[in-house]
Amino acid sequence: MRRLAIVSLPLAVLSGIPAAQAQSSVTLYGEIDNAFAYYNNVGHHSLVALQGADFTANQWGLKGKEDLGGGFQAIFNLENGFDINTGTLRQGGREFGKNAWVGLASKSLGSVTIGRQLDPTVDLVQPLTADGYGPAFTTPGDADNNDNTFRVDNSIKYTSPTYGGLQYELMYGLGGVPGSVSSQETSSAAVAYTRGPLSLAAGYIFAKNDGVAGVGTADLTHNNSVTPLFGSVPFIGSRSIAHVAAQYVIGPFTVNIRYSNAQWKPYVKLAAFNRTETFNTGATSLEYLISPAFAVNAGYTYMRSSGASSATYHTVAVGTEYFLSKRTTLYAISAYSHARGTTFSSDGNSLVAAGGTVGDLESSSGTPNQVAVILGITHKF
Repeated sequence: MRRLAIVSLPLAVLSGIPAAQAQSSVTLYGEIDNAFAYYNNVGHHSLVALQGADFTANQWGLKGKEDLGGGFQAIFNLENGFDINTGTLRQGGREFGKNAWVGLASKSLGSVTIGRQLDPTVDLVQPLTADGYGPAFTTPGDADNNDNTFRVDNSIKYTSPTYGGLQYELMYGLGGVPGSVSSQETSSAAVAYTRGPLSLAAGYIFAKNDGVAGVGTADLTHNNSVTPLFGSVPFIGSRSIAHVAAQYVIGPFTVNIRYSNAQWKPYVKLAAFNRTETFNTGATSLEYLISPAFAVNAGYTYMRSSGASSATYHTVAVGTEYFLSKRTTLYAISAYSHARGTTFSSDGNSLVAAGGTVGDLESSSGTPNQVAVILGITHKF
């Protein structure tokens, strides 16, 4: 990715220390994505809309580093997410809702960062999945956070160096509740290994949202009717997610396969959502790079929920990408989803028929089937 580098004033200008002792830089970067979207059924009606972030995120950010000597660097990242069609902030209205952290890094020892961050499963497992082709290729409702719907506040993360293709990450989010170390906490770990064309990764995250109105260090998930309490009633409970993935690259082909197990446990039981709901997801995808400027991809996702409600979701997605340049891409995505069984009402007090749901896009269908067609452009700077 080509990015605009802005070299900051050396600290020596302010302190009188020779400039050679401290070199620093700040990079401004971002992505802008917008698309024309059609859904055959959203709440029993067809929908035509402009819809951003269907291929890449809408975001801009600043990241920087300063050489401290002895192989150490001070590093930071501030990243803002926004809705391109309204100009409003995303991630709950946060100014830097996607990333906001600072830390220290060393090539030989790894890095330690603190602040609001992505968890290790997103860093190491997600890149080996079809989520990179757009949210139509991800888990319905993003029940397993494959599309990084939530981030972790008040977190400390360690990222190891790469040892012969092996790398791991550890994270802990401090709840900050007086008298209770574990309340509102989040913990996560992941490991990835790459050898030649083969890449493997596995990770686990446990997020406890047991504060008032579901407050916790991890964000709540409210995408569509697949996940419990997608409406105005907050989820108070815990989510535990285990995720494994593999990727193999051979010539112009890239093959991905993954499996996840996500368990949503309510601490406040409602009439219908009164015990743990489990989501088991399996997915596979194939990308073919026809030329350096043109790629096609296809994916299939199967998810089954079980517990107080039970449903199955089948989703097939096909996409194309045409690279006008290194920074600008045209894309087209079409997807079909079929659901069978029951899910929860928005307040968690009754069971309703599950609707077809394309990834974590828009709302679920009012029928068992949903079709989505998306034509868009994305630009990176």
